[in-house]
Amino acid sequence: MQPMLRELEAAHREMILIANEANLGFVRSANRGIGLRRGDVVLLNSDTIVTPGWLSEMLEVAYANDRVAAVVPLSNNAAICSVPSYCQPSEMRELAAHELKLESLPRYTTVPTGVGFCLLMKQLVLNMIGGFDPAYGRGYNEENDWAMRAQTLGFTILRANRALVYHLGMASFGGEREELDRTNTSILLNRYPYFLDEVSAFSKRAEARIAASYVRRRLGATSVCISARHLDRSNVHGTEVYALQLAKNLKEHTGLEVVGLVKTPDQERLLAEIGIESRTGGHSEREQIFHHPAQIFDPKDLRLFLSAPGHSVITFHDLIAWRTPSAHRSIDNFEQYVAMSFAALHSAQAVIAISNHNRDEIIREFHLPPERVHTIYWGVDPLPFEARADGDDRSRLDALGLRKPYFLYVGTDYAHKNLKLLLTAYAIFRHRFHDGTKASPELVLIGEQSHSVGSIYDRDEPWPPGVRYLGGMDAVDIRTCYRAALAFVFPSAYEGFGLPVLEAMAAGIPVVCSSLTSLPEVAGDAALYIKDFSPEEIAQLMLKIATSADVRRSLVREGRSRVKKFTWREAARKTAEVYQNAIEHPAEITLFQRSMFENLLRADMAPFETGMTVEAKANFLRFPSFFEKLRSTLQAQ
Repeated sequence: MQPMLRELEAAHREMILIANEANLGFVRSANRGIGLRRGDVVLLNSDTIVTPGWLSEMLEVAYANDRVAAVVPLSNNAAICSVPSYCQPSEMRELAAHELKLESLPRYTTVPTGVGFCLLMKQLVLNMIGGFDPAYGRGYNEENDWAMRAQTLGFTILRANRALVYHLGMASFGGEREELDRTNTSILLNRYPYFLDEVSAFSKRAEARIAASYVRRRLGATSVCISARHLDRSNVHGTEVYALQLAKNLKEHTGLEVVGLVKTPDQERLLAEIGIESRTGGHSEREQIFHHPAQIFDPKDLRLFLSAPGHSVITFHDLIAWRTPSAHRSIDNFEQYVAMSFAALHSAQAVIAISNHNRDEIIREFHLPPERVHTIYWGVDPLPFEARADGDDRSRLDALGLRKPYFLYVGTDYAHKNLKLLLTAYAIFRHRFHDGTKASPELVLIGEQSHSVGSIYDRDEPWPPGVRYLGGMDAVDIRTCYRAALAFVFPSAYEGFGLPVLEAMAAGIPVVCSSLTSLPEVAGDAALYIKDFSPEEIAQLMLKIATSADVRRSLVREGRSRVKKFTWREAARKTAEVYQNAIEHPAEITLFQRSMFENLLRADMAPFETGMTVEAKANFLRFPSFFEKLRSTLQAQ
């Protein structure tokens, strides 16, 4: 090394080479150089390899504002600056073989401390607080002490996310390492007892890992965790269908690593049936994306959403619960839901809407930047809805006591579904229908009871003539009922998407549906629309369906064509693009807001606070100069 340095000194008169006669250790050697400075200082270990533009980028970051004390670059082996695995060393060749395009990352991230392998220290701050403290002897923790001293004056340390310096690591001190570490950690923690807590708090936040997640993506790996904690095997609604179909198609068609987060054995089995592995508990250090595929009603789920180590994504299906206090058990529950929805949406790196109407509402009501909200339609798989030739449908209908013809409604009985209006309209239709020898078509209702204000399924009085309520059913029986129906009637006042409309079209039956909210986007020209929502209008549309074979044939033909535009495979592809964009172009304001909401929530969620994940703790222990105290704590447990 010394001959090369002497050649450089001879070729560059501005260079000053300091050669120690004896090994003075890192602290004293660094301080000798710092004492000769004429400007800013860059400390660079001998076991490093720099990359093009590293120094100019660090200088740009250093002078981003006058509160910056020091800057540290990314590296393959540098604790909180490590990529592609946060706080875990990687081989240099793993990164060097790829075009990383770090310019897509946010320019810098505020970090709690520097890492001494490569550290740019500004002269102004060095003039105020001096160099490293000789109390740290030959080295270890001297840079952490310096960062803490700078912090007490209101200065910050920044990580330059677009600068990369490779680091071999663990090339100094040899067998003295453990003793030096133990002694110097004790000095640091006696002076700054909050240091480990500060680093730990930073390491829980998504900002800590944005560079690691990005680089891992550039290396070809994307790991996604989809929450399945809201799934209920006994009550499969559209939101459950969405979560399961999305996870299945992401795994089958996008090449992403997909895992589900569950809290019950039933949820684990639901995912296993579609080939998705699951885990209970909390997050994994591997996940780059945490996707909650529905609104959040449980504070524990919000806590998980905010504390994800990767980028958080949420699908917000509709705003009916946001607008309707009566849909909740109490006003307190309603206000809690409203607050949690606001926190989740403003903390999400990306929000997925399921229709353009849904997207416009989300942007307007929550004041979100339009570029963060993406419309991705649901899909439908036509194959299970196609008519069967084995006579099984007839036996199932007999078991259910159904006889053709009948109109069908499938869904819950929340007030906004407009079922009271449908019953009134059906009574008018039944009165007007005349077909000689044939009886009037029945109206069949299928769905779970909501037990909400304005619901009708849990009625005490008998159902009106011609109306049959069959309760909740499994998916096979529901598809049978679809196929045999005369038509599907869906007078809903509000839908985020309207999956039953597509299912009816896939089953080959005509559709009469609302002209409000998202339904025209879904049905297109393949439905008869309810426009003024009078009972007479709905009755007239039902009569038109019942008495005109030409109308029925036309609607069925248009419906079969319409469903081809909505596939789960396409939904998965577009969702994968949203994930990729979140990783490669993260919005810094969202990361900040997420940290603030998490801090607020933590005070009310103390019983659920788990701190760092086990994986994170294990990784941190690879860097003993930071985490001697943490190791002792874990051993005590």
